[in-house]
Amino acid sequence: MKIVIVGLDEGLAGAGGDGHGLRWRALIQALARRGHRVVAVERRASTPNHPTPNASVTAPGVEWLSYDRWDVAAAMVARHADEAGLVLAVAQGCDGVAAAALARESRAERRVLHDPDAARSLAALARGEAPAHLPGDGRGGVALDGFDLVLASGGGPALERYRERAGAMAVAPLYPWIVPEAHRPADAKPVYLADLGCVAPPPGTARSGVERFFLNAARRLPRRRFLLSGDDPPETLDAPPNARTLPALDQPERAALLASATLALALARDDERSVGWCPSDRLFEAAACGAPIVADRWEGLDAFFEPGREILVASDTDDVTTGLMLPRAHLAELGRRARQRVLAEHSAERRAQELRALLDLKGGGDD
Repeated sequence: MKIVIVGLDEGLAGAGGDGHGLRWRALIQALARRGHRVVAVERRASTPNHPTPNASVTAPGVEWLSYDRWDVAAAMVARHADEAGLVLAVAQGCDGVAAAALARESRAERRVLHDPDAARSLAALARGEAPAHLPGDGRGGVALDGFDLVLASGGGPALERYRERAGAMAVAPLYPWIVPEAHRPADAKPVYLADLGCVAPPPGTARSGVERFFLNAARRLPRRRFLLSGDDPPETLDAPPNARTLPALDQPERAALLASATLALALARDDERSVGWCPSDRLFEAAACGAPIVADRWEGLDAFFEPGREILVASDTDDVTTGLMLPRAHLAELGRRARQRVLAEHSAERRAQELRALLDLKGGGDD
């Protein structure tokens, strides 16, 4: 089957980003290994001299179409979509809405939309607002009725909002995934040594969590070392002397930071916590790196990791400080189990299997 994927954006990968390009390349190659012909349409990064990731080298069964301007590429992309058994639009980046519109209007046998930021979408729909990254209805709302299936990065009861408030015909979860070849344990680095390390969510999206679970813990344990990596301006955090801040790091350096901390704090964004059932890339990446994790509590977390056996869960500051007192051998065992779980259930290979099952895709390979 010919599968056309539109809405990919090379500029979303890189330092401080969540590595969307890396993850999608792994998923695309997993589909190609199962006998599908995949045409991947990706906007080039606007950053001068932006390096093309090694993983983007064309693999058998994959054709990469890179472009600089959507208006120039749209006609060619439409021809591919019209010939496809499946066109999958990824609602992200500056061309996400245009790519979704093209997919919905195509003559492909199946038309599917993937929303990689379900928490933001579902929180906005609950407020009666229209998320800017989803196709609009021309009247200030969202229109998803032209797609055979909407795949969301979250799950749970809130998915009904896609049907009730955006007209989706069918909805299913397609949770974030990791790439085992890239997301793996790293060596510790002296520069990142800390008792509690945290790769923070995007700026301004989890300030209450940073205050409650990171800064308050640092104030209570002045002899312990705390390290936060993220793009929130350090001067706005009111960090105590034992808490150090760093800018956002690229993926290899994030892995080194996680390896250098006794315990890793995985914070959900405010909308992820309020919606529930929306695990983040950061959480799965920390688990894949084998880090012992303490996560703030949100509905559905125990469906992804078993509290107390694979992960620690914090409802307040005391839960974080108590976690830091646990024996290192116990914490290391938590990290080992979480890594086993994420490799088994949340890899690109696993998502390729789930996508094929959801869409009844026929091809080579055995899932």
